[in-house]
Amino acid sequence: SSRWRHANTKAPIAIAAAAIGALVFAWRQREERRSFALSLQGGAIGVLMLVAFAAFKLYHLMPAAPAFGITVVLVAGLGVLAVLQRALALAVFGILAGFLAPIWLSTGSGNHVALFSYYAVLNLCIFAIAWAQSRRQGAWRALNLLGFVFTFGIGTVWGVLDYDPKKFATTEPFLLLFFGLYLLIPIFYARSRGEERHDRVDGTLVFGAPLIAFALQAGLLHEYLARGDRMPLAFSALILAVIYALLGGVLHRMARMRPLVESYAVLAVGFATLAVPLALSAGSSASVFALEGAALVWLGLRQGRKLPQISG
Repeated sequence: SSRWRHANTKAPIAIAAAAIGALVFAWRQREERRSFALSLQGGAIGVLMLVAFAAFKLYHLMPAAPAFGITVVLVAGLGVLAVLQRALALAVFGILAGFLAPIWLSTGSGNHVALFSYYAVLNLCIFAIAWAQSRRQGAWRALNLLGFVFTFGIGTVWGVLDYDPKKFATTEPFLLLFFGLYLLIPIFYARSRGEERHDRVDGTLVFGAPLIAFALQAGLLHEYLARGDRMPLAFSALILAVIYALLGGVLHRMARMRPLVESYAVLAVGFATLAVPLALSAGSSASVFALEGAALVWLGLRQGRKLPQISG
């Protein structure tokens, strides 16, 4: 009845008003009582998210689009508050809620373009925060890892359960975008670390992003591989090798980037090596591997380094 609906509308409005009041109060207390203020800000925005969820899912007071829009605004607000106050916990909470929002607000439509577009916005926020924190010499590695795990984890689950070759054109651009973002974020991380630090390379992202992205690319190209056509995947490996070689060449003059450059060199050689058997016959692959091995041995002897010699 209309009376029941009116009564159920008052409660969410009252709770939302109280949460907004608590948020304003917490912002005013941010300098005098930092821990209390940050906790109250996170709690208040969490309550607002729950109000949007309840209004949509439990009481059917609003459709999915407004509830989702409100959640996006709240997540963005948490990100802004986190950067302004240099509060990693707020940023992690906001990104975690952002990645889970499509799950609890799902209508079952299965629109992967909308889902990945939303995740693209979240990852661009992580990218922007990583850039801003690198200028402050204070990288938030946990936030980067959280975005990486959720993005590629959910993408992998969707690919296993719902992907088919007809969706390649609407899926490949998102894979390239996500890989590009997590290709550059480790550079921001390395820039934020001092030259005396030994943890200047975020190995999880530096090596994890290309390996997982390449595995997902192989999944998207499964139709070609099933027909025995490995050239598209070979070109993908070759392009990755060129990207890492170019990045290493651009960054090699910066002293603090030297460990990252060495990692890029390993990846460039690795993907170039992988492209050979994908593109060529066994005999041709053996010839190329022999030349590559000889070149690595020569390089190792010239530089007095054991790893290239052993690899060669």
